[in-house]
Amino acid sequence: MEETGTDMRTLRLLFKHEAIALAPNALNSDSSAATVILKILCQSLVRIDHDGVIRPELALRWDVSPCRRRYTFWLDPRASFHSGRACTARDVARVFRHILDGRSDSILHQDYEGLAEVRVLGEHHLEFVFDVPNDAFLHNLAWRTHIVDDTAAQPCGTGPFKLEEWRRGSHISMLRHVDGRGRGAGNADALRIEYAPDSDARIAAIERGEADIVESVPGFAAAGLEAAGLLRTMVAPSQARVLLCFDCSRPPFDDVRVRQAVACAVDRDALIREVMGGQARAGEGLLPHDDPWAHPVEPIVHDPARARALLQAAGHGDSIEIVVAHPTTAPLPAVEARIARDLAEVGVRLSSTAYDDPPWWPYMYTHGNWQMAIQGTASRPHFDTMLRREFCSDGAFNAGRYVNPRVDELARRARHGTDDGERRALYAEIQRILREDLPVVALFASNVVVGWRPGVAGMAAHPHGVVDVGGVRLPDEGEPR
Repeated sequence: MEETGTDMRTLRLLFKHEAIALAPNALNSDSSAATVILKILCQSLVRIDHDGVIRPELALRWDVSPCRRRYTFWLDPRASFHSGRACTARDVARVFRHILDGRSDSILHQDYEGLAEVRVLGEHHLEFVFDVPNDAFLHNLAWRTHIVDDTAAQPCGTGPFKLEEWRRGSHISMLRHVDGRGRGAGNADALRIEYAPDSDARIAAIERGEADIVESVPGFAAAGLEAAGLLRTMVAPSQARVLLCFDCSRPPFDDVRVRQAVACAVDRDALIREVMGGQARAGEGLLPHDDPWAHPVEPIVHDPARARALLQAAGHGDSIEIVVAHPTTAPLPAVEARIARDLAEVGVRLSSTAYDDPPWWPYMYTHGNWQMAIQGTASRPHFDTMLRREFCSDGAFNAGRYVNPRVDELARRARHGTDDGERRALYAEIQRILREDLPVVALFASNVVVGWRPGVAGMAAHPHGVVDVGGVRLPDEGEPR
């Protein structure tokens, strides 16, 4: 990897794959690939720290009314955009008008259901007013909402680095942004991002010493790379999931027995052991056991005999062929190969097509002609965010066309309620329903495994996959790199 200028300290990042777009708060940028980059360039009012706690970012502090319908924020007056212009309360209000006005392709309006008004109370003082409470508001605000300047060239945020060049298919270059808040603890002047979707290519780049930070270290290789002194790694448990998604609107998966049969046929423990190198966690439902909203549901047991019986009862006793789609990004091709072996044992043949990502997300996944998809989903900041986007009837990413009015109603009540005990009970019932209906099978929750070269300091794995480079320090001149 080349450096951006001989007199600059350039931090070299290796990411999994390129984003289709970097337009803040737009549909094509509502992906893990775009978000990890936009989080370097842009900020929100609050952030989620490494322990999952809401912390200040552009807002110095905030108040929440007892009725949970009013959120008041006081912004840091020292913050400025990469354009040089000050970031004010009017800018925040403008961003939300754009999200909510119905003329943009943003899907963030679903995250802010019930938001009636954003009131500017002063230059750095504003208030969000809801018609009904929205329990996930602060979490969604911290997740994928980016406060940007009103400029033609985007993204123009307030993050620690600003965009210099995006050469598609090659790299992204950034330069350090310094405003009234200072430079921070990091010493990098520039940043360069390159990509390696394939695990072998990623490992080869690490072995050649071409990256200071690796966004996603292949789990099966992490211990060996660390033992060789090439990389230091850190693991963060995450709610990011690898799913089997079924098209519930047409045969064969409009029959819940076929969905149950596939679930029983797949050996999830073997997947975690053989494909993920143990760097993942199983769960019986949508959420891993350590998620704060997880509720115990009936286990999915690896039982090929039961899978055959369910297929026989559904009229597929001899054999069945299923059209499957998945992205080429590791580890999903290896997941598909392992699943194909399991399903072949119960008479299910897969006709699989692998797509580059992009355009897999959002186009082939949400609009493709598949019967079953193997999809990796980013960690959601709140269970309501997952439900609203993926399982409610009108969810933007309900790609399997799953419809259950009871789930819609329970999710709505949980979202707008103020009693945490009642919300927990509602979420428990939703998880029981989704376990019975099986619109998806959560194969595992994948840990975030981040690596950095010896001598690099200030980096840590984040459960939401954020690569927080603002405080990263490269070795001083003369130290090995």
